[in-house]
Amino acid sequence: MDLKLIKDPVHGYITLSDWELRMIDTFAVQRLRRISQLPLAYLVYPGARHSRFDHSLGSMVLAEEFAKSLNLAMEETRLLKAAALLHDIGHTPFSHLFEEFLIREGANHETMGRRIIEDDEELSRAIENAEIPLSELLRLLEGGHRLSKLISGPIDVDRLDFLLRDSYFTGATYGVIDVRRLVYLTTIEDGEVCVDERGWGVLEELAVARLHSFLNIYFHHAVRAAQLQLLRAAEEYGEELTRLTDISIENYLDLDDFTVWCMLKNNPRSRDRIVALKRRILPKMIFEGKGGASPASPRSHEERRMLEEELAEALNLHPKNIYLDSSTIPPLVKYGPSELTIKAKGGLERREARSHILEMVSKPVHIVRVYVDRGVGDYDILRERAKRFFIDRGLGDAK
Repeated sequence: MDLKLIKDPVHGYITLSDWELRMIDTFAVQRLRRISQLPLAYLVYPGARHSRFDHSLGSMVLAEEFAKSLNLAMEETRLLKAAALLHDIGHTPFSHLFEEFLIREGANHETMGRRIIEDDEELSRAIENAEIPLSELLRLLEGGHRLSKLISGPIDVDRLDFLLRDSYFTGATYGVIDVRRLVYLTTIEDGEVCVDERGWGVLEELAVARLHSFLNIYFHHAVRAAQLQLLRAAEEYGEELTRLTDISIENYLDLDDFTVWCMLKNNPRSRDRIVALKRRILPKMIFEGKGGASPASPRSHEERRMLEEELAEALNLHPKNIYLDSSTIPPLVKYGPSELTIKAKGGLERREARSHILEMVSKPVHIVRVYVDRGVGDYDILRERAKRFFIDRGLGDAK
């Protein structure tokens, strides 16, 4: 069997077999080359131009390492690697940024990914030719397989690769963690993914690295300023970009960062915002509040719009010049440290993870920010008005 070599800056050489190549060469997977991993982050971190394609290959590499360490049979190894390769197949243009439009319609990139796997004939044929049962692949991606937590869970291949990869391409060192140690210390006991108790250190390292990556890369104030500008441009463009669940899979796959950027640039409703982004003229942050859940944090698109209208009145500005950002850093584990299972010495006992560090980072962090367009007024006055607006609504830790 001939193997193809791909040089990856994060994992070194990646070897691809025939069945993997056939899957990778499908249009649906190649499209991921044109979807940025960190949309517009290059305006802050110039090297951050990597794609969902790069990340998907990296996730597949880590899936293979887990498979070898767990001594999985060939069938499960193929299944796990295919799931890792395809876990992001349903992403919108500009990744999680435009996923907001899916969420408004009750969907997300995972549900779109499953639609693509089922409905895209070229991809489903490649999966079938690889002798991977489609039903098993979907079950794994949906969380019903014993290996599902390695694709979507506290120590999944997705977050392990993106922490390493985003750290490498941004030049920030927050995501540097001992991934291989975690791979070697992961086992499956009674059908459940566990981590050997010798892995305490790397689990804590992972949790802290993830928190810092969110704070300093993904939710960097200037990165979010650029993304909010692009999001507003798409909203002003219209339903062709905001009602993505209504279009066919074929048309969905035709949308990527390049096509959408050109659509926005060539439309008079959205052109000015794209021109501003091209010149790196970003909205100015005038308020930031961090902490736990706040009554001032909008929970939906409609609530955010209403709060922006109220802010506009308080700041004496037009709503189109105001951007309200409400972001949440999710915890490493959704339901607390007990979601992680630790394998004790001798392999006879399993217990829930208990760690002061994991307890500290197992709570969501909410960030509320307000931005305004450049040149709309005196920033000092606007800051004071915005601060008063949110303090009156009970948001602490306000800047």
